[in-house]
Amino acid sequence: MGRRHGFLVEGNSMAPTLLDGQAVLIDPRARIGAGDIVLARHPYKQSVKILKRINRINTDGNCELAGDNEAESTDSRTFGPISSKDILGKAVCRLK
Repeated sequence: MGRRHGFLVEGNSMAPTLLDGQAVLIDPRARIGAGDIVLARHPYKQSVKILKRINRINTDGNCELAGDNEAESTDSRTFGPISSKDILGKAVCRLK
């Protein structure tokens, strides 16, 4: 798997795309763009990682993230855009 690693989905913020308990493969070297699902550091809780979809990449390099399930998601609508340096990788496939 190289530098790719698995990540377990916790919670329902990405439902119905990704469900609680599913696992995804994260590629830290993959190019990212709007619409991609990425693993990122939480902006206020550095020990917490979040899995969200990139809504937009701003011209200053910050990314606006959003969960697919708006009612269950804490994301850029709450904490604002995050630095692209806090993106840890792109979800490239779902694991069983």
